[in-house]
Amino acid sequence: MTSKPAPTLPASRLPNDGGTRIVILVYAITSFLSAFLLFQVQLIVSKYILPWFGGSAAVWTTSMLVFQVLLLGGYAYSHLVSLRLSPKVQVRLHLGLLAIATLAVITLSLLWPSAVTPGISWRPAGSSNPVRDVAVIILISAGLPFFVLSTTAPLLQRWFAGLGNDARTYRLYSVSNLGSMLGLLTFPFLLEPLLRMRTQGILWSVLFCLFAVCCGGCAWMARETTEEDEPAGPAPISDQGRPSSIVRSLWFLLPACASALLLATTNMLCHEVISLPLLWVVPLSLYLLSFILCFDHPRWYQRVVFHPLFALGIFLLVVAMKYAFRTTQVILLPLLLFTACMICHGELVRLKPGVRHLTSFYLSISGGGALGGVFVAVVAPHVFTFFTEFQISLAACVVLLLFCLFLDSDSWLFQLGFWLPASIVAVTLLAAYAAGFWIAPLPQALEDVRFFPIALLISALVLLGAYVQQTPRPGRIRDFRFVQVLVLVLAVLSLVMLYQSTRPESTLYQGKRNFYGALRIYELAQGGKALFHGHTLHGAQLDPPNDRLPMAYYGPDSGIGVFLRNHPKRSVAPGSLRVGIVGLGAGTLAAYGRPGDYFRYYEINPQVVDLSATAQPVFTYVRDSAARVDIEQGDARLLLESETAHGEAQHFDVLVLDAFSGDAVPVHLLTREAFDTYWQQLNPQNGIIAVHVSSRHIDLLPVLEGLTEYSHGYSLVRFTDGSYPFLESLWVFIARHPEDIHIDGLLPSPPPFRNSIPPRLWTDDYSDVFRLIY
Repeated sequence: MTSKPAPTLPASRLPNDGGTRIVILVYAITSFLSAFLLFQVQLIVSKYILPWFGGSAAVWTTSMLVFQVLLLGGYAYSHLVSLRLSPKVQVRLHLGLLAIATLAVITLSLLWPSAVTPGISWRPAGSSNPVRDVAVIILISAGLPFFVLSTTAPLLQRWFAGLGNDARTYRLYSVSNLGSMLGLLTFPFLLEPLLRMRTQGILWSVLFCLFAVCCGGCAWMARETTEEDEPAGPAPISDQGRPSSIVRSLWFLLPACASALLLATTNMLCHEVISLPLLWVVPLSLYLLSFILCFDHPRWYQRVVFHPLFALGIFLLVVAMKYAFRTTQVILLPLLLFTACMICHGELVRLKPGVRHLTSFYLSISGGGALGGVFVAVVAPHVFTFFTEFQISLAACVVLLLFCLFLDSDSWLFQLGFWLPASIVAVTLLAAYAAGFWIAPLPQALEDVRFFPIALLISALVLLGAYVQQTPRPGRIRDFRFVQVLVLVLAVLSLVMLYQSTRPESTLYQGKRNFYGALRIYELAQGGKALFHGHTLHGAQLDPPNDRLPMAYYGPDSGIGVFLRNHPKRSVAPGSLRVGIVGLGAGTLAAYGRPGDYFRYYEINPQVVDLSATAQPVFTYVRDSAARVDIEQGDARLLLESETAHGEAQHFDVLVLDAFSGDAVPVHLLTREAFDTYWQQLNPQNGIIAVHVSSRHIDLLPVLEGLTEYSHGYSLVRFTDGSYPFLESLWVFIARHPEDIHIDGLLPSPPPFRNSIPPRLWTDDYSDVFRLIY
């Protein structure tokens, strides 16, 4: 096969060495800036409008989907433009689009606090369709500039290749992902702690104008490029022309698998293993790092290194999950994700096409990433009770890896002898036995489909496949269809095995899952049940006759227990206490209700309401309470603001904020604007705000001190040690007048831990969780 001569530029366009370095530098800076701004605008806009929609996780998910659609649209634009228009027309069209986007950014900067932080008039007064409103606000504020940024990676690389068919074309994608990673890391660790949202928006607008100038320069340099079709890298299955349908399918499926595994691992890590603030940054950073390394140079992805690590990682993770080694899982899950992403993206790079098909390549990557995100973020919560998408995504990665190896006749799968895979299988089975999987009696082991029968079937198929690979080379072609069948059988068995690994613990009474997360109800050894959201306890209740005893953080000697038992109204006007509570949980505080009292709960998760406030509840505190109890479903801040706007003051004697015992802090409930609403709903004479802050990793006391100073109020901190059936708890009481917190038995007791951080006032425009981590 003869190769085509390398395309050349007109003599006047051939740059010298100095000019070449300038061209590379300008294209690299533009690629970096576009990706950096792309990630930043997603975080800025989503966080800015978060309080407008009650701080719901739906805001982040809806934002992600809108931006993913815009990204896919940008890649589709780049593909169609490169496919149908000449370089000169491409440049003119894109310069016009850049000019319109820049003009829009400048105009919105004059009308709003910044181009990507809409004015308060855009805040919905009360929406029946918040998903639509979130999408509309994002499209108006950031839609056009985001679309322009999303076109940069594929279009610039196409132009860059046309400037001389440089072999470093795909390295621009690595630079782009480096920009994405820094855009991700600088937001929570640098920009968010130092700058207000409006300042961040202004800085982003300035950088976008700089990007527009740089991108315009790239377009001008590319106005006389020529078309070429030399392949940019090796492709195992390719005719060095149009990629086959199999290869195009892998362009789509490999990034889809990596994207799904990223989100599934994040769910597993943050909900099932450990809840740490900003922990989601680690998986996403490793995901982007795999892109950076794989597209930088082929040397970073070595099958001989990552394939054994992948197999070992899966085995160690199964052992850690089997015996609940949570610390080990915290390490293994990110490492396994990184290994799997290196495999998916490494195999993807091995299949990268010539520059003529570059834009369709990136369009497939974007489409696959979107599919993986939709599967985990939208489909899985409605289909699975547990985080089964992790096992499915991991199984898909195994199947795709095997398929890529079967397609490559030079892969190690075709080089191994029969005894090597046989030895690997034997050692694996022995190691599993030594780990204690099958120490149980044989009948019980045979029923455990997670390990024993499935392991034997897969072992037999691996040995059979290894035997088939020993046939002469012509025989391999003859038996290729058998190999394909083998892959499909392995896929089904892998899915069954990994799905069965999600079977719940023996103490699990019930599991539920929806958009707001996964709920678990466990049976207590002492008799009773406990409600968990991830690893955060949201209440517990003993079996009769002790079912009226408040447990966990709400015992009689806890801060809130002493307050509700000894409030002055208990002696002056019995049965007249009005209590507002943000967060239902098991409804434990309703146990303190007396005849004539009024308890009003605000709960965002409908499944929590089903567990605690239906005709046949799992937890009966609310049903059995002597007080009158109402439950309002929805975000507490939005509901309280709506009640205030309609003149429905509740005149609470105490408003309990019980949404901060975990480590995913709903920031919008602890801002200056939120407390302005709370005070309007309290009894103006002696109303008190009680905040539960028994978080394991975040010290919220500096924030509450800042809010106390802002309110010109007084606070009391009460820490209580725990002994079964009570847990240690930390409650903070804030009042307008010092005498309001002088409750019999409610004495100050500071916690044993404390960060040396001065008071910090959070607003809807500024918050900083990172500095409060301990």
